[in-house]
Amino acid sequence: MPSPASSGWRLTHDMRATRFSARRRNGFLHLRSRFLILLMAGSCLLASAGQIVAAPTSTAHPPASAGSAPSSAPPKAPTPPPAATSPQQSSHDNKPSAPSTKKLTRQDRIGLLADQLAHAKTPEEAHTLEDMLETLRSAGLSPTTQLLLRRAQKDVSAEKPDNAVDDMGDAIALQPDQAILWRSRAQMRLVAGDLAGAVQDLGAALQRDPKDAQSWNLLTTVEEHRNDGQAALKAWQKMLDLNPMADKNHKRLDALRIKAFGQPT
Repeated sequence: MPSPASSGWRLTHDMRATRFSARRRNGFLHLRSRFLILLMAGSCLLASAGQIVAAPTSTAHPPASAGSAPSSAPPKAPTPPPAATSPQQSSHDNKPSAPSTKKLTRQDRIGLLADQLAHAKTPEEAHTLEDMLETLRSAGLSPTTQLLLRRAQKDVSAEKPDNAVDDMGDAIALQPDQAILWRSRAQMRLVAGDLAGAVQDLGAALQRDPKDAQSWNLLTTVEEHRNDGQAALKAWQKMLDLNPMADKNHKRLDALRIKAFGQPT
């Protein structure tokens, strides 16, 4: 039979052994738990790092979701690029305006030559300008009218002024707007002795071409035949305004002034 001391020693030994084995088991459990905790913590850190890395990507390129609500802030309008100046436009802006190339009409050219005649410096220059003006004034006549005008001139040469007046009447009926025809018939009427008719025709001619110096010259002659000195003087003064070289020394002007007002005392 074992003694109490032996029993106590065994009990003590068994308790120590049990405590030691339990301590060993508990230590193993503690290490295992720590390992699992560390493993879980590492996984969490890795997951967090992945979210941090993925966050900018998701911000820069948000997924298109059909159910996502639109942003409350309006989108920024893109700034338009500065308008480029077209080379053609810039060259057009820098290009000086071209002078007007409007074609002058026959009446315009007649007006220009008449102004030159009024400022002629010599009788020769004035004579040349008168010829050019007469050519321009005749250029508006139709072939039929020119034929009638030539026939009237032949009638005057054949001392048939009345026939010439009739021919000029037919020409005026065809082109009543041509001042040279009225002046030509006034000349035929002067030859025929129809002074009143000549004055009327010259009035019609000057109404259509007031710068015709030859019409004013012819009117001066008609008024002299009518013994109207003052009317003749006024007509000659008007003619001198248009062609000063026609009476450069004013001999005829002085003579007409004497006829109009008498010899000065």
